[in-house]
Amino acid sequence: MARIFTGIIAVPIVTGIVYYGSPLYFLIFVSAVVLTAVYEFFTMIDRTGVTGFPILGMVLSLLLLISLYFGGRFLMEWGLIASLTLFGMWFLQEKNVKLAIDQIAYTLFGIFYIAGLGGYCLLIRKLEDGNILILFLFLIVWLGDISAYYWGKNFGKKFIAPLVSPKKTMEGSIAGLAGSLLAGFIVEAWLLDYIALGHCLLVAFLCGIIGQFGDLAESLLKRHVGIKDSSNIIPGHGGVLDRIDSLLFAGPAFYCYFKLML
Repeated sequence: MARIFTGIIAVPIVTGIVYYGSPLYFLIFVSAVVLTAVYEFFTMIDRTGVTGFPILGMVLSLLLLISLYFGGRFLMEWGLIASLTLFGMWFLQEKNVKLAIDQIAYTLFGIFYIAGLGGYCLLIRKLEDGNILILFLFLIVWLGDISAYYWGKNFGKKFIAPLVSPKKTMEGSIAGLAGSLLAGFIVEAWLLDYIALGHCLLVAFLCGIIGQFGDLAESLLKRHVGIKDSSNIIPGHGGVLDRIDSLLFAGPAFYCYFKLML
């Protein structure tokens, strides 16, 4: 019930921001979500015994999002700043040479994994009818997750990756793809009728599959640090990273499909 109640409140709010909000408001929304997920990532990494640079990681994540908001115009400058500040931070704070590469690598990985992949939503928002395309992407992920969760919970028998995600089943995965395809039908019929149904279904199918790999990727990270959820900030859903893990992988695939195929 907590999961359902939270969804009833959150979905209309997110939909309103995505569909009616200006690009700047959407940047603020994406930044808030991404920075919260980055913070959760560093909290998780602390459990491995290697402390990254959370404050610097969040600052660099925000700068990366801003660069993507402007179409990636400042990525070269961002790379220089990130390199200098990360190595400079270690020289200022740490003396254990054996942990230096781990700290820098974990920090960079968190930035690229969450802010880098999540920032594709900003690129999608800049495409023609970007607000509708973002809703399409969200529907692919939402309907896929909902279908996979409830069908797998009630009818799942064959486990896909028990070592990484003990509750993921083949039946749930297939139901998730069906939910993603349903998103393609809905969006083509109501919002993107000028795009061929075949394109909507194909991108929904591809993103549905890739999104499930995103879910498994975060599950691998959680198993590595020995926790069930990235945090408990969202009642019934765990953490922010738990909610966007599929989106982090599906977003870049969605953007590339529309840029290359349409």
